[in-house]
Amino acid sequence: MALQTEKQIIDAIGKGDHVLVTFRKEWTADAVASALALARLIEARGKKADVVCDGFTPAKQISFLPDIDRITPELGKLRKFVISLDVTKNEVDEMTYVMNDDRLDILVTPKSGLYQEADVSTRSSAFKYDLIVTVDTPDLGALGKPFADHPELFYDTPIINVDHGAHNENFGNINAVDITATSAAELVHRILREANGGLLAEDTATLLLTGIISKTKSFRSANVTPKTLDIAAELVAAGARREEIVQNLYKTRSLATLKLWGRALARIQHDRETGMAWALLTRDDFVHSGADELCLPDVIDELMVTAPEAEIVGLIYEQDGAGICALVSSERHADALGLVPDLRPKGSRSMARVCFPNQKIGEAEQAVLQSIRKSLGKVAGGPRLEKHDPLSLKLQGAGSTTARSASAPPPLKLRRTSEASTDRQQDNIPVMENSIASLVEKRDDKAAPLAKLVKNK
Repeated sequence: MALQTEKQIIDAIGKGDHVLVTFRKEWTADAVASALALARLIEARGKKADVVCDGFTPAKQISFLPDIDRITPELGKLRKFVISLDVTKNEVDEMTYVMNDDRLDILVTPKSGLYQEADVSTRSSAFKYDLIVTVDTPDLGALGKPFADHPELFYDTPIINVDHGAHNENFGNINAVDITATSAAELVHRILREANGGLLAEDTATLLLTGIISKTKSFRSANVTPKTLDIAAELVAAGARREEIVQNLYKTRSLATLKLWGRALARIQHDRETGMAWALLTRDDFVHSGADELCLPDVIDELMVTAPEAEIVGLIYEQDGAGICALVSSERHADALGLVPDLRPKGSRSMARVCFPNQKIGEAEQAVLQSIRKSLGKVAGGPRLEKHDPLSLKLQGAGSTTARSASAPPPLKLRRTSEASTDRQQDNIPVMENSIASLVEKRDDKAAPLAKLVKNK
């Protein structure tokens, strides 16, 4: 009878000596937290573990995670060059070495006689790692340089593949892939439960709960199941610091990010047929908010939370010296790159980025929308804004108009602005910005029932 996957993983770790834990270059908080939790498990079983991610620099939001400083941005030395000398006939009396410019000379003196060339051989040692664990990584190419620069390591070393993504290529010798799980952390929790009989240290529980909360948008995503809540309850009971997690993941947005989010909300549009919500951002928006392009992923995350009916979220923005760019992300569609394939997107499956160096923002908007409609098999043409859609806040020239049905839940209230007055529009934007802080607080307060649920359990 075949062993359960979790048991196979525990056995493989037990047979290893030095384990490489790694995850995709375009990392998520779930990947980081899950990898660190696995490293703790490996070391608890008396093995050595290194955690590596190509070019990794921890963002402020995850700097609170236990052991975050142990993640290195590149692989170290993987092999040694071995020079062997046959000493069965002549024992070594003395050995020294000399560096001559770019040449290394090793000087060996036998106790008697002479050594011959036939007594010397060379080879490369085995790889430093005898087991690899990948986390939240759809394919080996997503790892970046660790795989690109050292493919032989991954071809010659057993791999444990832990992921919950539908696009995972099952490249491991052991594949712990479950698309019904909300996060990699859920799968790592199963492994730890198998290894420890359900006993978890406080820091390990905090890592796993971080992964789950980040992937479920604090339990607001549609894929949250009763099992997810049961695991969360178990982790909090084990000492996971939920308040610390929420504070760092969701209450550390910069004021500039929140201002830019407000401007995006003020101009959001929605195409019901494709399920896409998007907004246009100009250079003035970045100037007035004090934000830059690095804030945009956080803005997209906030839009996903505040507009859960949107299946695709996009930001189309003016960039200094680089024309127009767009970010496209989706929770329903597993591959954001596949939503705009004909625009030569860069980025990752979770967020695609395309640029239009020689187009105006309206032209770029149409190109993105048409590409998405084409990839989804929709009829060619422009987006259809539903008149009674609560997300329909259509930007028209310099002003905005809002339409919704009486029965629909009201969007954030915005003042109407005159199409003839750009200055008045700029005066109205802060009205939205001033609402953001309270909106964030209200949104985070919705997590309170979970805390009660956890305590009751």
